[in-house]
Amino acid sequence: MKKSEDPRLVATRNTALDAAIEILRMEGVLAVTHGAVSAKTGVSRSTLYRHWPDIVQLRNDAFKRAATPPKIAAKTNGPLHADLSWMLGILMSALNETQWGQIAPQVMAAAATDDDAKLVINDFMSERMATVRAVFEAANQRGELAEGAPIEGLIETAISVPYFRKIIAGLPLDHEWLEGHVDMICALALKK
Repeated sequence: MKKSEDPRLVATRNTALDAAIEILRMEGVLAVTHGAVSAKTGVSRSTLYRHWPDIVQLRNDAFKRAATPPKIAAKTNGPLHADLSWMLGILMSALNETQWGQIAPQVMAAAATDDDAKLVINDFMSERMATVRAVFEAANQRGELAEGAPIEGLIETAISVPYFRKIIAGLPLDHEWLEGHVDMICALALKK
């Protein structure tokens, strides 16, 4: 039987991570320090150091917490256009309306120079790609996909374009854009 963790330790960690996410969102990655989290929460620095001896781990735990969506199984009952619209609509909403969407630029910037942050991003993207891959695999099993359709490239395009559009180009993600994006992917993937 697994011993449960002391609820006070869990509460302390949750308080610290919530504060780290807020600091990250408002001030950026480098502003997340043991001192800043301590000042925001009243949790002592020594307690924070016991939980996160390395500030990089505190930052990465905050990234992971903000990036963890509710568990949503891929919708795979077809057709491909409907399944992709549903799945990418969730991503669009996350980028537009959640803490993750607000801190994603800082996490991506950190990943450019920090190997631990890069692992966080890679894990995050691997999970998202697996979900979209399940949508394509189901469409393939239903016989919807064209012979030789570039599935891996389409999965990458489906996921990366919303991030590029929102974070790099500063363009809106709205339902009109979503419909065009899904139409383009389906034009490349489906039998004519």
